[in-house]
Amino acid sequence: MKPAPKKMKTPIIIISRNYVEFGPFTGAELVDFRARGILNDGDFVRTSDSETWLTLPEYVSSLTVEAAPVAKKAKAAAPKAAAKTAAPRRSKAA
Repeated sequence: MKPAPKKMKTPIIIISRNYVEFGPFTGAELVDFRARGILNDGDFVRTSDSETWLTLPEYVSSLTVEAAPVAKKAKAAAPKAAAKTAAPRRSKAA
């Protein structure tokens, strides 16, 4: 039998504002707080397995650098043929 694959451990996040700690929170909660404007760039964040406090922008950028997948180059689209236009209609003389 093969051993069961290890599950990725979800980091527990602690938030500090004005020297008061709040948490623990999940990453999804942090994203929600940020989207709702509850967190600001002056807040500090750390994970439960670290003693290092980072500002919110530093923490977010550290996640995006580590987790950002390498983007594949998109193929250039073939140029589209020019659309045909209808000939102008003649007006009937009455």
